[in-house]
Amino acid sequence: MQEQALTLLPVAPAYLDWRGHRLALYSSGAGSPVLLIHSINAAASAFEMRAPFSGLGDGFAMHALDLLGYGNSDRPARRYCAGDYIDQIGAALAHIGQPSALVASSLGAAYAVAAAARWPERVSSLVLVCPTGMGLLTEPTGPVGWAVYRVLRGPVGRAIFRLLTSRRSTRLFLGRQAYHDPRSMTDEAVEGFHLTARRPGAYYAPICFLTGLLNCDIRDSFPRLRQPVLIVWGRQATTTPLRSADAFLAANPRARLEVIEGASMLVQDERPAEFNALVRDYLLAL
Repeated sequence: MQEQALTLLPVAPAYLDWRGHRLALYSSGAGSPVLLIHSINAAASAFEMRAPFSGLGDGFAMHALDLLGYGNSDRPARRYCAGDYIDQIGAALAHIGQPSALVASSLGAAYAVAAAARWPERVSSLVLVCPTGMGLLTEPTGPVGWAVYRVLRGPVGRAIFRLLTSRRSTRLFLGRQAYHDPRSMTDEAVEGFHLTARRPGAYYAPICFLTGLLNCDIRDSFPRLRQPVLIVWGRQATTTPLRSADAFLAANPRARLEVIEGASMLVQDERPAEFNALVRDYLLAL
């Protein structure tokens, strides 16, 4: 018996098959296709992309993906890795069937870059929000990471995860890392992030992230991109600070940086009007 789907976006998901697992894909509108890819953390899902999904406006066919282990996608007890997520983005792009703009956040942006380099014919352009992969979250897991992963796979890890994903802990995490202005962190946002982290099996993917198994090095692939690239950064981002943009701009002269004031890492949710206007103008000008 399938669980009832969480209401993460204003449309119900359809499901793609990926190696025997279901991936939730949300679609709405008509026009140039845009695929939204969420970040990676304990409470990640397409929910964090609800503002661009609903707000980019007419002329775009909007799609948003829950990566395996998150949101309304399956959450199997398995070892997750960056290569799987890159392949899932490729599968979603193949399903869409037209060259698509990728809008992706944080570590999800690194996966989007890798997918665009592997399947350039499927990706028309990229919008990267506070991306990683050029210095942060690049190194493979070492012996310590593997040892911690083995501990977290058991009952101790489950207990720690439940503590870290309580409503109180979720609010603390969002306030410290995701949002700059506390007024942007609504009760609705906290509840949306909290609920997706409490689904059965929701801790399998995050413990892989915490122990480095999901790190993704794009230092070779990002300079090779031929698609237009817009990088959007929240001025007040701390986990992935603005200075991290320098490596991206130095590696690829086709990349353009825009900074949004009064926003941290979830800039698309904290400053949705500014973000949507910026991305819409950028995509329409291509």
